[in-house]
Amino acid sequence: MSVDVLIYVEDPGAANYVAGLPSELDRLGWKVYLAARGFGHSHLQGMEVEAGDVPESVSAEDLLMRLSPKVVVVGTSENTETLAFELVAAAKRNRMITVGAVDAFGNAQHRFRGNSPDPLSHVPDWLIVPDELTKKAYVDLGHPAGRTIVCGHPHYDRVHDTRNRLEDVGTAESKASLFPGCPEASSVVVFVSEVSTGLGPDQYKKSSDYTLEGRGDRTDRTGIVIEEFLDASAGLEPRPYLVLRMHPKNREEDFGSLLWEFDQISRAEPSLELVYTADLVVGMTTMLLQEAAIVGTRTLSIVPRESEKMSLPTVRAGITPSVATRKDLREVLPRLMSERGNDFLKAVEAMFPYGSLGRAAEFIESLIIDRSHEGPSVQESGVI
Repeated sequence: MSVDVLIYVEDPGAANYVAGLPSELDRLGWKVYLAARGFGHSHLQGMEVEAGDVPESVSAEDLLMRLSPKVVVVGTSENTETLAFELVAAAKRNRMITVGAVDAFGNAQHRFRGNSPDPLSHVPDWLIVPDELTKKAYVDLGHPAGRTIVCGHPHYDRVHDTRNRLEDVGTAESKASLFPGCPEASSVVVFVSEVSTGLGPDQYKKSSDYTLEGRGDRTDRTGIVIEEFLDASAGLEPRPYLVLRMHPKNREEDFGSLLWEFDQISRAEPSLELVYTADLVVGMTTMLLQEAAIVGTRTLSIVPRESEKMSLPTVRAGITPSVATRKDLREVLPRLMSERGNDFLKAVEAMFPYGSLGRAAEFIESLIIDRSHEGPSVQESGVI
């Protein structure tokens, strides 16, 4: 079996980025094999995207020998020993073109480091990134600007499409279906969770630069922020209906008794429908918080350190307020609960223009057509 493009992912964020690429490249006439492991595979299954499940026993050389791709695309992963790094190295040895699909700005210095001191130790030949902010982060690390291509985030096309579809449906029916225990007159606040581990693990544990304390006993980033959110929410009048949206990697034991302070725990409900139907979506720096803004829901980012406040592009653009102290949280949260409307949508659409999937697919197509390792220039490819 021979293909033009092999795509490999392990994490949900990377899966979101590449999910639409196989069908779009197929539409352009190219053969694609999407391969995944772990949470990346299960996330694609939940999106009803077909992907090959790569057993642990299968090596990078096995995959390349079986598929003989012209281009290898890998998503980033929190696994410092991810198969993606082996694929990049093996593909380069076999003179195949390699592309890294970066789904978000955060942790640029860790995504291609692995266990090396060099942040670009495992970087592919090319990077496709969602925005200029992310491009700058990799260029600052030393990756060539001409090989760091801003395509947008293909998943956001799906988010735009979902918003358009849900606008035709309305929220009343969705609210009754998604939040069956919610009183009809109550507002719904969804807290979208994260895991307190990952690349650069020290940042996920309480340290001297934390400006949030929580209730004093927890040291994990997520738990501290949830405690602050719950305590601030307790003072809201009228009391909203509180929903905890679990991250795919969360376990119930991560939260302990905090689970009982929410009115509903969400894990399987469609995430975009969930945040669209909510009155307010609160989180830290997860991409689902940004997706909530794209579908037109008001958002709030709570982070435990001042240095994290600018992690999301929507925060930098003034679309999503961000707070890092208890005082600011208790001032901003009631104000957001009283606001209505989505007048920020014009700014969202300017920041995340539609067509990212096509731009990413056309850039990969340009690499297939031009088999030289240099590939076309950004201007020649037409991708900006």
